[in-house]
Amino acid sequence: MDPIDVTKDAHPEGELNNQAEGRQTQTCSVTVDVKRSPTNKSVIHVSGELVRGVTATMRRVVADELNRSPALLALDLSGVSCIDAEGIDALVLAATQAGESDISFCLVGVQGHPVGTALADAELTELFEIVDADSDS
Repeated sequence: MDPIDVTKDAHPEGELNNQAEGRQTQTCSVTVDVKRSPTNKSVIHVSGELVRGVTATMRRVVADELNRSPALLALDLSGVSCIDAEGIDALVLAATQAGESDISFCLVGVQGHPVGTALADAELTELFEIVDADSDS
């Protein structure tokens, strides 16, 4: 697969370092990278924190890839270090959009990682096809 450069760092609104006030707040970032195969499969690798304020990048990349109508869209989330309700909502939206477009969709590398735990806690694992990171799909 040839990598497509869609890497983006994002900071949640109001969460940037504010040195003028002499205080620092934590910044969050997410990196999104797309790889497309000649067999019309797209894999979106997401790493970092998939939390409030930084999900827009992933949502945009997912929408762009779905507009290309791949045979399969996989989200590799093995590099996601934490996820909150907004991140889970972004995953549900991605799955819904893929289903409406009749595009195969799966999550990769969530078992034993924060995303898998969050989906299990929210009782949402049944909504997704979940594939092991070392699987060949």
